[in-house]
Amino acid sequence: MQRLFLLALLGAAAALAEQADQSPKVRHVIGLDNIKHNASGHLKIQDGTLHFDPDKDDSKVRDAKVPVSSISDIFVGNETTQAGGTPARVVKLAAPFGSGRALTLLLRTKVDILTVVFRGAGGDLHGAIFALPKGQAEPMRAQLVAAGAHTSAPAELKERTNP
Repeated sequence: MQRLFLLALLGAAAALAEQADQSPKVRHVIGLDNIKHNASGHLKIQDGTLHFDPDKDDSKVRDAKVPVSSISDIFVGNETTQAGGTPARVVKLAAPFGSGRALTLLLRTKVDILTVVFRGAGGDLHGAIFALPKGQAEPMRAQLVAAGAHTSAPAELKERTNP
């Protein structure tokens, strides 16, 4: 019995470690060169660089990189979006007797928005906007700051001004 418990515990620990190594699945809304708008992929911070690695067939390039030292500001917010994309819109339009409007209440989901303002190689100002799973933007912001990104205000002040 103890042996089974130990094996289950080790299996759960391995699964948690694997999840911790995975970068969050995000959507690139706009802002990175050579990456399509609304491309989905993974966002991670590695070796002083913010990497966006798009899923297959979502972009012409393998990944986009922004040096953390070039980041001049980071903003975090949240948004309510319609889940399901095009299929959800079709269901909403095809639903009988106006019930499509009620369905939109069920097809909504909250996401975090991460906006990164940075300087390009020529010194020009850029911004990239990402939609992350709820609760993921603030930890990503903290990782960027810990890696050396600059912000215009401390996190506590931004949280008080952005309810």
